[in-house]
Amino acid sequence: MDFAPSPAELVKKYGARRTHDDKYEVQAVNLPWVVKKELDIAITPGRKYTVEGVRVEWLVPPWEAYVAFIDTAGEFGAGYIITRRRRLFNCVYKSYSKPINLQTAPYIVIRPVELQLTDRENTVECVDRAFRAKYIAVFINAPASEIQNIQVVLNPVVKENL
Repeated sequence: MDFAPSPAELVKKYGARRTHDDKYEVQAVNLPWVVKKELDIAITPGRKYTVEGVRVEWLVPPWEAYVAFIDTAGEFGAGYIITRRRRLFNCVYKSYSKPINLQTAPYIVIRPVELQLTDRENTVECVDRAFRAKYIAVFINAPASEIQNIQVVLNPVVKENL
């Protein structure tokens, strides 16, 4: 599967910016394989957030999804991992830009989002800096061919616990 919209479509539909070397840079959070919903919430270190109302259906191992609060710049987020397996560490750092094996046109540059993830579904605890979240987003870490079969339900209810 390839991702190769025209430069005009990249700017209009995905908010891309033209770079000095005639490429088009687009934020990962604005791309079609990311499901997002706007919200406005302050995320603070030392607090625990519980997120209900988010489901990722037909996601099969070994693939996983990341649900994260994303800052207003679209470059950083804190969230949790949806997966069938557990990791050695509770907090995981990931950089996400596109599905596995997805090819982009040579004039497209994807600016990744840096994620701090808690390895427990529906719980956000791994936050090392305060930020204002503009979105809650679901990033699917799977091959592009698998993503077509996955359904995301995003009706978040966020509870903050001290």
